[in-house]
Parts: sequence; C-alpha cells; structure tokens
Amino acid sequence: MIVLDLSKSELWQWQEGSRREWLLTNGLGGYASGTATGINTRRYHGLLMAALAPPAERTLAVAKTEDALDGIALSANLYHPDVIHPDGYRHLESFSVRKRPVFLYRAGEQWLEKSIFMVREANLTIVQYKLLASGHRARLTVRPLVAYRNFHHLLRQNDWPFAQTRLGSGVGIEAFPGAAPIYLLSDLAGYQEDGVWYKEFLYLEERERGLDAREDLYSPGYFHVDLEAGQSVAFAFAVPRPQAESIAALKENFSPGAAEELWQNQLSRRERLLEKAKTVIPCDGKGEVATWTRDLVLAADNFIVRRGEGQRTVIAGYPWFGDWGRDTMIALEGLTMLTGRFDEAWEILSAFAAYCKDGLLPNVFPDVGTEPAYNSVDAPLWFVHAAYRYWQYTLKDHALELYPTIRSIIEHYRQGTAFGIGMAEDYLIAMDDAQLTWMDAKVGDLAVTPRADKPIEIQALWYNALCICAQFAQLAGDQAWEYEALAAKVRSSAGSYWSAQRGYLADQLSEPRLRPNQLLAFSLPFPLFDPETETGRKIAQSVLAFALSELYIGPGLRTLGSGEPDYHGRYGGNQSARDRAYHQGAAWSWLLGPCLDLAARLAPNLGQARRELWLLLTPARDHFYHQGALGQISEIFAGDWPHHSCGCFAQAWGVAELLRIVGTYLAAERSIADARNDA
Repeated sequence: MIVLDLSKSELWQWQEGSRREWLLTNGLGGYASGTATGINTRRYHGLLMAALAPPAERTLAVAKTEDALDGIALSANLYHPDVIHPDGYRHLESFSVRKRPVFLYRAGEQWLEKSIFMVREANLTIVQYKLLASGHRARLTVRPLVAYRNFHHLLRQNDWPFAQTRLGSGVGIEAFPGAAPIYLLSDLAGYQEDGVWYKEFLYLEERERGLDAREDLYSPGYFHVDLEAGQSVAFAFAVPRPQAESIAALKENFSPGAAEELWQNQLSRRERLLEKAKTVIPCDGKGEVATWTRDLVLAADNFIVRRGEGQRTVIAGYPWFGDWGRDTMIALEGLTMLTGRFDEAWEILSAFAAYCKDGLLPNVFPDVGTEPAYNSVDAPLWFVHAAYRYWQYTLKDHALELYPTIRSIIEHYRQGTAFGIGMAEDYLIAMDDAQLTWMDAKVGDLAVTPRADKPIEIQALWYNALCICAQFAQLAGDQAWEYEALAAKVRSSAGSYWSAQRGYLADQLSEPRLRPNQLLAFSLPFPLFDPETETGRKIAQSVLAFALSELYIGPGLRTLGSGEPDYHGRYGGNQSARDRAYHQGAAWSWLLGPCLDLAARLAPNLGQARRELWLLLTPARDHFYHQGALGQISEIFAGDWPHHSCGCFAQAWGVAELLRIVGTYLAAERSIADARNDA
C-alpha cells in the first residue's frame, strides 16, 4: 500500500498528526487502531480490540504501550486539551502506513523503529521494535496499559482487580474472576511486575462528540531489554480463543523469530488475495489506477469476517459498527465479487437467505443474545441485486438455490408483510414505518428523515428485483411473464416522480426534495428510467447535472441539497446534533457509486468516461491516501466546506463502491457496456 509518509514537521503539529489514523483487523471483527502521533483520541483506539464472540463482544484488552529508550519517553498522551505528557511525538521522525503502521523515532543518538500488525483469525497483535544504526547498546522499556472493557464503555480506577500469572514468555492478566485472560508476551524482554494506574486520559474525539471522554488505564508491569544496533524485540498481546492454538503455543514459548514468521504469513496471505482479484480485475500493472486498485482490494479485506466459527459476514464499518444486512448487500459486489472471493460471497448470500423471514432479511445482528432486527425495506431488495450480480460473475448453477428466497421476497412485498411494507394500488412499494430505509436517523421518538411514503430508491430497487426475478424464473424453467408485466406497471407508475420543471426526481411523491436516492433509478442493472432511451437519457442528464452541481462534494454526495429546508451542512456536537445532520446534509462516501455509474452510462465513449471518472474520483483518492484512517474511506463528510470526514473512519460500502467503480470502469480493459453487463 502506497500511503503518504508523514514528516517530522507534520507530526510536531500534534492536532493535525492525530487526525491521521491507522487500522488493522483480524478477520473476526477485532481490530487495532490509533493515530500517527501515538496519542489515542478515541475510546475505540487500542492495540488489541478483541472480538470475544466473533464478530461481536468487542473488548478493549490492550489500549497502548508507554515506551522509553534510554530513559527518553517516546509515547504521548493527552490529559488536557492542550497538555500532552509525555511528549514523545516530538521524537517522531516519520510515520507511514504501507503494509503496516511504522513509527520511526530518534532519541538522542539512537534511532528506533516500531511496527504493528495483527494475525488473521486470532485476537493477537504483534508490536515489533528494532534499534537501527547506533554506536552503543540502548535499553528499551515497554509498559502495556490494559483495560478489559466493552469498546463503547470506559474504565475507571479499581473497576477490576487485575490478577497476574507469570507465563513462560511474559504474564497473563485476569481482569476479574472468569474474564478471558490477556497475555502480554515478549520473545526477548524480561518482565517486571509493579501494578500502576494511569489516570484521566482525555479522548479528544469523544469530547467533540459530546460523550464522556475520560478514562483510567491499568499497567500491570513493564518489559525491559538491552538492544544492540540492528537487533529486534517483539511483543505479543493476545486474548486466547479455544481454536487459537498458535496463541496457546506463544504463551509458553514466544521465541525470537516467531513474530517474523507470523508477519511473513500475513504477507503471503495478502499476495494470495491480490492473485484472486487478478482473475476479475487487472491489479498487477503499473500506474496510479493499478496501484489504487490493489490498495482498494486490500482495504476491502478488512470488512470480511467470520461469525463465530461459521460462515462469513461483513462488518459495516470500523470502529463501532457490527454486521448489517443492508450494508452487507450493498457492499457485497465490491468486497467479494470484484476481488474474486466468490466462495465467501456465496457463504454470505446463503447465510442471509437462511435468515429470510416473511420476505425480510435481518437489518442488524445485535452484539449479544437477542434475535436479529428485520426493520429494513431495502435490505431484501439489495439481497436480490447481490444474488443477481453473483450469478453474472460466476454463471454457476447453484446460484439458482437463491431463487426461492428471491421469489419469497417478491411475493411478500406484493401481498404485504411486516411494518406495513407492501405493494400499493399503483404497484409501487409503500410502508407504514418512517425508518425502514437507509436514511433512518432518529432523535428520541422523532424520525429525522421520515420516509414512510414511497421513497424513489425503493421503487428503483423494486423494479430491479422484479426484472431479476423474471430472469431467475426463466433460468429455473418457471413462467416469467407475470414478473415482467408487473415490472412494466411499476415503471409506468414511476413516471410521476419526474418533473421537467423541477429537473430531478422527487425523493418521495409527497415531498419532492433534492436527494441522491434518485440516482439508483439509473444505476442498477435494470434502470427504472433507462438512459438508453431518448426520454430516459434527457431525464438522466438533468438528474446527473443536479447531482454534480448540488450534491457532489468530492469524496461523497450530500444527502440533501444545500438549498433545501432543514439542510445541515455541519456535522458534530452531541448525538442529537449529529443525528439531525446524518441524512440532512452530511455527504456519504458510498453514494459516489451510483453517481459515477450514471456518469459512465452517459459518457459518449470509454475514453471520455475514464477521463471524467478519474477527475471525479480525485478527492476520494486523496482522502483514501492522506486523510482520516489512511488507506480507508470514511463513512461521511460534512456537507459544508471544508468537508471534514466524520462518522466511522472506515466504511464497508464506501470502500466497496469505490472499488466497484475503479475496477469496473478504470482498471478493466473493456467497454462501458461490457463492464456493466459482462462480469
């Protein structure tokens, strides 16, 4: 991954350097994250956020380390908005994220490199230190700070007793009787127990979100080792699982060389991922497009995880989202099909099909214990779309195993199902509940963006699903004419969303506001308004013009036109203030997908399409490499200039839609028509 190196001058400006974040994941829903300065600014930052019941029960095990070289402190913590102690970021010469985060420190005459990686399908983070060219030995001290708390919560002094047990390679920490142990291990350093509380850390991002922002962390002891020039030492921070034999072995003998072997395994896995992706999209060439394609493929890998020991699922976003049905189905093509991971795509589709109930699919899988929530009108329709794209990519007969689920969804929507979801007299889909679409923010009992009428994107997805069901019916040897006839009626009724005087499609018939949802009426495989017809093209051109002039802000599209009532161009403050802006002006990264689909469809030829798309993608590319979580795409951006990134710092459908657009239109050597229709 080619990511901008942050220089010493940038890192000395700690406020700016701390806005550059990094993310590592383990394929279980667990992760590690932090900032370029080493200052934790979120409750969600930590070296080991373990998933105790994958992908749920995410628990902060190890928050960070306090490091010193020959007594010179290299770590940094915020205790007051303008008080940092120690100020180790001043010793940072550079920070980069390529294949892993790497910090380069200069302490007096000594140079020290610190790097971090996670091991796949294990709650295990490896932190390595290497003393570079030096005239003499240097003593490294590493003090882990632990928490053992839910990733949404905060720890206060003496919440847990934190018992210690010495192990062959370090120490085991039990926060309280029955808690999963935290292993703090080293392949070379000795361990000294002392037990110290570090109090009143300030998490700046949490304070800006109007949340409790103070935490205490516990240090059970510290490691120390004398290093020669060129010598390395590694630390393993782990929470064991019954299936993780590698952690059990490390507990007793974390020998020199073990960390490097684990790292080489991670590198080999990355190469295998890129080889798979090459079967679908070219990502082994030179140039900016090929480089970005490779990096997007690797970014996409972070979101594909296991549920327990079973089938794969998709994490909607880091650091705080779980697996969501709607997000999974929108992201599935980009995350799994463009990357050649068809077996995983099938696992995910099959798993969600098994959960189908009364024509609905789960929208949210809760963290623990309770049944999934089915409160989504669009998740089932996106499932139909994802199933169709899977069949297009693979042409495998087993895709027809999804046909009964598709048909069940269609029939339940025709006859009516939960939440008042059902087909109205005009053949369009209506619903009683105001919060069943992706624009579902709520403040107290008030739906910020009530859409209980007939939202335009639901009609586009409904029409697309009917056409897909007709295709699957033909493949299965069933009659398709009924679905085709119904689709024609839906398309006819949908004409009422268009107003030539207005120049764009109404978001709802009762509320013709300028929103980006209308783009789905043109971007899906079976467009509700066909840009290939003369009338459809004129409508599409007008809609695209409004989208680019009023909604497009670079790395995303506003959820509401800036001239509309209730537009909120700023995103910040407490939960209520943020929710009021969430779908009322905040710009979402995933919406670039349907917008650029339409731009590509309207381009006169492949060359022009590529030139236009590359220009429109430039701000998103800059964000991917230089802002927020480096090598990721943020969930949302403020609608007003300068469009700061907000929300979660790594969003599955944002990455997936960028990869789909880049892989479909820029990386592949085929025509626009072929790219859309021939997977």
